[in-house]
Amino acid sequence: MKKGNNLLLGISTSTRAKLSTQGYLEALNRMSDYQTMYELIYELGSEKKISNTEGLLLASLFGARSKDIDIDVINLKDVFRSTKISKQELTKKLDRCSGIILGTPVYFGDRSSWFEKLIEHIRTNKIDTKNKIFGMVTAGAKRNGGQETTLVFGLLDALNLGFNVVGNGPPTSQFGGTGWAGDIGKIQDDNFGIDTSMGVGKRVKRYFEIISSKAASKKKLTIGILYSGFNKKGNMRIQDLILNVQKSGVETKLIDIDRLKIKPCLACAKCPHTLETDYGCIIKDDMSEIRELFGGINGLILISRKGNDKIGKYQLFLERTRFIRRSNFILSDIPFGVYSIEDKLTGSQLSTRIFMSFLRHNVFVVSPLVQSIYDGSNTVHIGHIDELCCNLIKIASKTKSEISKSKSRYTYKSIGYGNT
Repeated sequence: MKKGNNLLLGISTSTRAKLSTQGYLEALNRMSDYQTMYELIYELGSEKKISNTEGLLLASLFGARSKDIDIDVINLKDVFRSTKISKQELTKKLDRCSGIILGTPVYFGDRSSWFEKLIEHIRTNKIDTKNKIFGMVTAGAKRNGGQETTLVFGLLDALNLGFNVVGNGPPTSQFGGTGWAGDIGKIQDDNFGIDTSMGVGKRVKRYFEIISSKAASKKKLTIGILYSGFNKKGNMRIQDLILNVQKSGVETKLIDIDRLKIKPCLACAKCPHTLETDYGCIIKDDMSEIRELFGGINGLILISRKGNDKIGKYQLFLERTRFIRRSNFILSDIPFGVYSIEDKLTGSQLSTRIFMSFLRHNVFVVSPLVQSIYDGSNTVHIGHIDELCCNLIKIASKTKSEISKSKSRYTYKSIGYGNT
């Protein structure tokens, strides 16, 4: 491993895995460009020399390839079914890596059992996951066969383990690689699945580029804080919490979503595709304030409460972020944190919903995904949110010199619509 390089570990949980570590590396060496990548996956798939999950994992590792990234690969089949690779060797690889791309087949909308064994192994061996990045690719036999639910469940587990997570980036900017193939090797016919998987690799590479950047910025670090669903007492608690964060010299910009005048989305075709104007939505309301905030921050935390006594405007706000995404993904490469407080009776899965929605804005979602059950006193667990803020600030300090590059790096392209 070259000094200073990040180590990316590809992990396959496929039962039908055929490639050894050396086989993966030899295949990657044969991929000189996009065309040869597609051709090789087609060749290996036609000859049934790779499983569908392996085809997607190869595409993702190709997307991540860089002179500053070393790549290693492991098949969990060789760890948990045979003794080709010891659990001690798995532990060493997990300890040494800076990030993981994991490939799994879909089982009834969920991951393989070997993925579950990996989670148990990481917890049992207390693998250090802080500031490591995690992305996923999946292969399912049917269209809409559970690929996205598998990705969401897996990314949630990764967040709970302490990883930061990425999706697959533009143009679709969803949850990861979504392959559609059943019979072995048939992934060769799914260009969309291959493309989304390659996108995961690109997002991991971008994360490494940012956290490894040595470029200095003289600009003061600014973290945006959005909150919704709190009463006056709860707002005061949030203000006190933010003051503690500001002791580190970080500037915070707070917006109470509930005080804003926000109208529902019109589902029109007028969303801006460029940043030529500060505010391009056809609706004139307080979302322009949100747009202004998003244009000048280095990190973002969304704190929301779902209770029976107060209905916040989070869902209305989320609906309107459609124009934010269509403004060339202006939140791209921003570290994003989630804190949610929920009444026991609501069962709204609010933190999961927030994480899922904002991952589609091309952010880096930062661990931990903090949740509290509201017990009637609006208590915010400051220790938990403080851990989130510390992790987010650390990454934001790396991204601040790179954000200006990110703003011109991505172009929104309509997927699933006409040429609007």
